[in-house]
Order: sequence, then structure tokens, then C-alpha cells
Amino acid sequence: MLGGADAQLVQDAIIIAALAAGAGSGIVLLWRRLRGSLSNETRKSGTKGALERRVEVLERIATDRSIGLAEEIESLRNSKETA
Repeated sequence: MLGGADAQLVQDAIIIAALAAGAGSGIVLLWRRLRGSLSNETRKSGTKGALERRVEVLERIATDRSIGLAEEIESLRNSKETA
């Protein structure tokens, strides 16, 4: 190959380029993993909220014995069928 000082500069440039490529790909992988875990947390929290709302409705149905409750259940059924 090249001799002398030029060879050392070329080797240093190759090493620096390899380190930069490795660090860049590592950062990209960490960013993707972080983004994926954040979207999973968002998805889980959305599901949890929906489940909590359903449980609240079921608790109200189980504990409330008023006549208005039957009307609320029917309105929920009708809104679910139209959605």
C-alpha cells in the first residue's frame, strides 16, 4: 500500500469511519427500541383506560337497581350498534 505518514493517515481515517458507523448504527437501534417501547406503553395505557371504563359501567350496573339504569343500558347498546 502506501508508505510512511500517508499510510498512517489512511489507517486512522478508516478507523474513525468505522467507529462513527458503529456508533451511528448503535444510536439508531437504541432510538428504534425506545420508540417501540414508548408506543407499547401508550397502547397498554389506552387499553387499560378502556378496561377501567368498562369495569366502572359494570360496577354501576351491578350496584344500581334504578329504572333509569335499564334505559342507560339500552342507549349504550344502541350507540354501540350505530358505531
